[in-house]
Amino acid sequence: MNSNFEYYKIFYYVAKYENLTKAATALKTSQPAVTRTIHKLEGELGCRLFTRSKTGMKLTPEGRTFYGYVAAGCAQFFKGENDLSNLISLENGTIYISATETALHCYLFQAMEEFNSLYPNVRFKILNNSTTESVNAVKEGKVDLAFVSANLQVAKPLRMKILRKYRDILIAGMRFEELKAGKEELSLKELVSYPWISLTAETITRRFLNEYFEKNGLTFAPDMELATTDMILPAVRHNLGLGFIPAEFADAELKSGQVFEIKVKEKLPERNIILIYDMEYPQSIAAKEFQKFLKEGGILEELEKAGIQEGDTVRMYGFDFDYYK
Repeated sequence: MNSNFEYYKIFYYVAKYENLTKAATALKTSQPAVTRTIHKLEGELGCRLFTRSKTGMKLTPEGRTFYGYVAAGCAQFFKGENDLSNLISLENGTIYISATETALHCYLFQAMEEFNSLYPNVRFKILNNSTTESVNAVKEGKVDLAFVSANLQVAKPLRMKILRKYRDILIAGMRFEELKAGKEELSLKELVSYPWISLTAETITRRFLNEYFEKNGLTFAPDMELATTDMILPAVRHNLGLGFIPAEFADAELKSGQVFEIKVKEKLPERNIILIYDMEYPQSIAAKEFQKFLKEGGILEELEKAGIQEGDTVRMYGFDFDYYK
């Protein structure tokens, strides 16, 4: 038999509507084309499927038997089409993301809230990973997008977009209350002898702080090393040392007086929340729309004010990356 699914689909609609013209309209084809297909199908099956009358097309006993199987098959096929359409659409699409704690707290949660108000049926699946792990997740096709909070190098086909800047502040618990008195700003040299809390040595954030201290003639040797950024705040709150943390993390504790900010003379450079994606990876409609949403709401103006154009190589904090809108 040379019959294909299109033959069965046409048979299904003729049986459903009992009318050649209505079936042709539903299938967006012509009535003669529908008639020819039914004739071909009947010839291949070796039996009559319909009786033709003034009232329309009626299934023969053989046609009714065949319709039971075709209708069941079409129902599954149509359901599959619908489910796939929903999967890749803005109605019920899913966006897979890997993000650092800093990117989540300083940018992504708010962005997702705003996007969700526009597309409430789109779902997010979030992996909380380090910068390196997030980049690898994009490379391996495990996620659509990565949001990281440390500058790094990526090679094509990966691309990067700066979404916004953020600032780390130095905080301390009330055990170190003497640091609040006296000078409005303290130098790193005055603070280096106090106990310090930071991330572990292999993290990009730790390397960033090492370079910051070295640039100011000091060695950064924290007394406590933690695995994730969100562990620093409770450690500081429990008076275990001083620690740099993104300002957004400490808002509530600063307002309640559980911790306080120490103004440092040697300004810590601002850092960026960065979107990373694979330009060759096929993304869902939902993921593409989220990228568009981020681009339209992202903070790209400062680079453009500096004369940076699409395709330029940008060097920041010792790292190079290609800038694309």
